[in-house]
Amino acid sequence: MKKLTRFTSLALALIMACSVTACSKDGSGTQSKAEEQSAASSADTSAKAEGKQKRVAVLLPGSTGYFVATKAGMDKAAKENNIKLEYSDAQWDATKQLSQVEDAITKGVDLIAVCAADADAIKPAIKSANDAGIPILAFTNAIGDDPSGKYEGLVSYVGQSEVATGALCAKIAKDMLGSKGGNIVLIEGRPGTYPQRYRRKGFTDAIKDTPNMKVVYTQTSNWEKEQALKITEDLIQKGTKFDLVFAQDDNSAIGAGKALKEAGLKDKVKVIGLGGSIDGLHALKDGVIDATTFMSAEEEGKLAIETASKSLNGEKVEPVTELKQVEVNGQNVDTFKGEW
Repeated sequence: MKKLTRFTSLALALIMACSVTACSKDGSGTQSKAEEQSAASSADTSAKAEGKQKRVAVLLPGSTGYFVATKAGMDKAAKENNIKLEYSDAQWDATKQLSQVEDAITKGVDLIAVCAADADAIKPAIKSANDAGIPILAFTNAIGDDPSGKYEGLVSYVGQSEVATGALCAKIAKDMLGSKGGNIVLIEGRPGTYPQRYRRKGFTDAIKDTPNMKVVYTQTSNWEKEQALKITEDLIQKGTKFDLVFAQDDNSAIGAGKALKEAGLKDKVKVIGLGGSIDGLHALKDGVIDATTFMSAEEEGKLAIETASKSLNGEKVEPVTELKQVEVNGQNVDTFKGEW
């Protein structure tokens, strides 16, 4: 009797289940289109939720405002692609960054994304990652000597062509100085970094065909406003004659512009920055500098992680994913919004 009761209960349960299923179907006994789409969406969401989260080590060269915006873009892309980011800061120490690469390899991350503190010193780390079978890509600061940023052993380089950026600033300088030309002071970023080397190359190569324009002094400010201010003050005190300052970043441009303003020389000397920072755009509006350039740091960070995700998913990625700087001047400055 007990067996019969259990059998009857099971049969009733099956009948009820079939009845419920039938209610969710149209007259032909098939699911409606809306229900099929809903089921497919739920299955897709469930698959993504169950997918293994990839780990990407992000190695930054040092602290600057630019990387605050870059990280914002990276974090957004990581969330969208189910990736966990593990950040490290080399504090502008190339040796420390090499150790961070080794640590990432030891931890067994799925991919390494590196912004090199030194374009040459990082090279052994690329080989180490390749030997360990861990893909590695570069972003913002390229590696090696190829002006495009392409480097064997990298999944991709995501960033600007620094040579093209330097050439853009040379064009701006030519437009400012006109046919008369003039003497130029070049204030560079941190020595050994790819931007410092190739922004200079792009700029100096682009003015070679203009004999009346020449660089009369070059010095590094290490991307620091106060250092650039001191460099410019010293040049003024020494009586150095110059007509334009090209600084490889907005911070340095602002420092140079302030020194010139304090000396009453800003109306005689033009200042070009680079990067389109919040402070740089304000300085342009206030007349502290005369031009800068803009490229989205957030977009660069976002593209770096999206490229990493594609590579990890077995999709083809290009050896170089290039972003471009554009000129910002007094006429179009209001159309740009700084990110850092």
